[in-house]
Amino acid sequence: MQTYTAPTWTPALRNLMTGMAGGRPFELLPALTGFNGGTPVSQDDFASWIRGISENDAALAQMRIALAGWDAAESADLTGAPKTQQRRRAVYEKLGLTGSALTALDERMPVAEEADIVISTDFTKWYDAASSERPNVYWSHYRDYLRDQKGWGGEAIASLDEASTQVVRRLSDPCRADAKRTKGLVVGYVQSGKTANFTGVTAKAIDAGYRLIIVLTGTIEILRAQTQRRMDMELIGVENILAGGDEDDPDVQKEQDYLTDEDWDQGKFVSHGAALDQYNVPAIRRATTLHRDYRRLPEGISQFRFSRADKSKPLNAPVNLQGTAAYVAIVKKEKSGLKQLIQDLKPLKDRLKELPVLIIDDEADVASPDTTNRTSLKATTNAGKRTAINEKIREILALCPRAQYVGYTATPYANVFVDPGDEIDLFPTDFVISLRRPPGYMGVQEFHDVGTSWDGERPTVETSNEEAHIRYLEGDPEEDVPTRNRELLEAIDAWVLSGAVKKYREANEGLSFKHHTMLVHESVRTIHHADAAEAVRSLWKQAAHSTSVGRERLKSLFVNDFQPVMRARPEGHLIPETFEELESYIGEALQEIRKDTDPVLVVNSDKEIQANQKALDFQADKVWKILVGGTQLSRGFTVEGLTVSYYRRKAGQADTLMQAGRWFGFRQGYRDLVRLYIPEELYRAFEALLIDEEHFRAELRKFEGLDENDKPLMLPVNIPPKVQQSLAWLKPTARNKMYNAVITSEATIGGFKDLYGIPTSPTALRKNLTDVGLSLLQHTTTSVQIPGHRGSALPFRLGTMSAPALLQLLDKHIWQEKWAVSYHPTLKFLHTATDDGRIKEWALAWHQPDGVEHMMIEGLGTVPVVKRSRRERRGDFPGSDRKHANAVLPLAQGKGLADLLPLAGRGVVMAYLAYDPAESGEPTSDDLFVLLSVAVPNASVRRASDKIYWSVEAPDDRLQVLTAK
Repeated sequence: MQTYTAPTWTPALRNLMTGMAGGRPFELLPALTGFNGGTPVSQDDFASWIRGISENDAALAQMRIALAGWDAAESADLTGAPKTQQRRRAVYEKLGLTGSALTALDERMPVAEEADIVISTDFTKWYDAASSERPNVYWSHYRDYLRDQKGWGGEAIASLDEASTQVVRRLSDPCRADAKRTKGLVVGYVQSGKTANFTGVTAKAIDAGYRLIIVLTGTIEILRAQTQRRMDMELIGVENILAGGDEDDPDVQKEQDYLTDEDWDQGKFVSHGAALDQYNVPAIRRATTLHRDYRRLPEGISQFRFSRADKSKPLNAPVNLQGTAAYVAIVKKEKSGLKQLIQDLKPLKDRLKELPVLIIDDEADVASPDTTNRTSLKATTNAGKRTAINEKIREILALCPRAQYVGYTATPYANVFVDPGDEIDLFPTDFVISLRRPPGYMGVQEFHDVGTSWDGERPTVETSNEEAHIRYLEGDPEEDVPTRNRELLEAIDAWVLSGAVKKYREANEGLSFKHHTMLVHESVRTIHHADAAEAVRSLWKQAAHSTSVGRERLKSLFVNDFQPVMRARPEGHLIPETFEELESYIGEALQEIRKDTDPVLVVNSDKEIQANQKALDFQADKVWKILVGGTQLSRGFTVEGLTVSYYRRKAGQADTLMQAGRWFGFRQGYRDLVRLYIPEELYRAFEALLIDEEHFRAELRKFEGLDENDKPLMLPVNIPPKVQQSLAWLKPTARNKMYNAVITSEATIGGFKDLYGIPTSPTALRKNLTDVGLSLLQHTTTSVQIPGHRGSALPFRLGTMSAPALLQLLDKHIWQEKWAVSYHPTLKFLHTATDDGRIKEWALAWHQPDGVEHMMIEGLGTVPVVKRSRRERRGDFPGSDRKHANAVLPLAQGKGLADLLPLAGRGVVMAYLAYDPAESGEPTSDDLFVLLSVAVPNASVRRASDKIYWSVEAPDDRLQVLTAK
């Protein structure tokens, strides 16, 4: 294949596109001609460059960034709606590109019509003009850093540019005269670049005039420190870290976080250079450092200094903001640090009225939401009580009238369950932005085959993500230790082998893999981590990778697992043709792993363990380790170089489980090597989470957009969040974050739902009996004996009723008010499944016991009447008899029973004719009531997504809907 030689004007093109990005496009080829010594650059020359240049070329990346920016811009200078072909043609016209050049650009850089999902209130469109008039040093340097240092492609940078602009433009103009608060939520994917997004937002916000940035980073220090270093390295920069000091000065070195940092020594921290000498470019002052969370200075002196150059004007006037440094505080969500921050802010109260403040809340669904039960507190002296971190965030907002609050999370369920009517809480009242999946991301979709129908075709490592990346675990650590050890040893072997392939690619492709890690996550309990670490160490010693036995085991894994996957999914990378070709690189990998003798690091809060081992530091060291841990290796923390995961921990909440998926993320250069060892039940749980997550995003998309008057179709506060729960045991989030959540639709697959919350009023009971109960029982016309437990025979009367006819009866039924709320989701599902034909018919089953009261009832004859006593506190009746339920449940499973033939769309209603002995002595017909239980047909729940839906509704409106029958 012939190598394309870049023309001499390529660097000039990069500079031109960098200069134009964010501004207006102008004719390109005449300018390039000037840089080409006067030799004309033709449309065909440019087309050849577009088609031939490497994807990693910086000028091509900058061209992508500029085009994507113009495609998405809200600009009066460019015709056509954003992200349309009409807009792109307008851009080409401004650039003076036609014919072959235009065609080549369309082929290589098509309009990215998929956009982030944005639901927003109307807002003042200040940012587009401000971004061209105010300095953009921090954003442009961050963008260039991503391109030149981190190797981001133009498509990824353009996506970040657009997404971060969507956030910043919805904040208040920092220079506006009146104070206006904005609260928003950005929903990303686990390990998908949310930190990059809010770093971009921070850069643009500082450029625009924000002068205090508070980044809240979760609840653990390693996550805070990781975020601090990333923002120091990629945004804040060398000059601001040194704060004017001489790097060679011993006194400065004492305070320098990165004195022994390899990346600092190699010049990999961003440098702003002479740009900081401009009068309108602010310096950044760090209020926190790599090793220090927020702390007050001695003597209680505040860290913050905000002065006005023109004292006749407010602090947020442009003339004053230009000369004011921006402070950045990266603080974990822990009471002590936040308390000290607030203590430093309080003396500045007058200044804070005019200070533009931005609060970024990373992992916003953790610690930030108020988890007190507001309903239970209303009648107590603690009615105003809030949880600690929520209270501190609200206190900062109260101190800073111009503060903007933006939460970031990949699992937003706790945030959308916040009461939107609670004006002082953190509900995203102004905007919700759901980020699209970034290019190159490996998420749940890349590990599952959701939506794939094999139709008899055998899945292969080429066609199936499951076959390529998933290896199932069967051995229990306590009950089947030999199998567990064999599986864990295979995972360790996979880690060694994949490390060898990385070394092979380093040597033959010029790639670099600083980190290579394996994750062992079996429990959140620290005592279990010590046991797991010892098991790994023991297996490591037994593995004997340098012996012939170990090599044969690795060869078998290479031939039967890694080689087929690499060949099926090469993604342009070199593949060892034989194990022998890889063998020398196994030695290199083992040498890297054995540098510190112990290949295992335990990452948890056990101080004794941490004191006796080397700390985990992805910044200062190469990390080729097996990491054993729990909570600290989940929830926001990026495990660099993660290639093999051994995961057994089961969680009861969807957000906790999803956040534990550290194997999601960017795996450039080794996607084909990634392996996940996991029990099948947990793997299917993650699959259900994928379905639920995509459903949530689809629900958001329903409400985005503008009407014909350019006004929002729906405001965030009016969105009914429809959160799906596919697995009965896996709720969306923790119980204490769901006080405002209600189930809006629920199927009862797998068992009966008892609807026993009937009224106490005799009038209502009689109405239920005459309008519903008797009509239903009259359809049970056949007496049968149904096999029961241990060979017994249970007497029933059976019958059938059409699905619409049953709903007509149930719609007449009266329930106790509090139970109506509980039953509404089930009844709603019955209506939905009946309307779309999934429920066709109901079997009616009425148990006929001997040895009980019998009464003559008109239309029924002499029939049994059972005793049921109302429960005092609950107000309903005890549940149905399990023996009876199990006997007739096969009818809901599509099976036949007695004279009823199999039918897939048939549900079961089980009924008892009963009386309450506490309300009457000898019962009369006026004392009777019917207790109903329903089991929906299995076939009506075709998808896991048909099961449970949660939302937030105003209690008064909800009751009105449920009881208006």
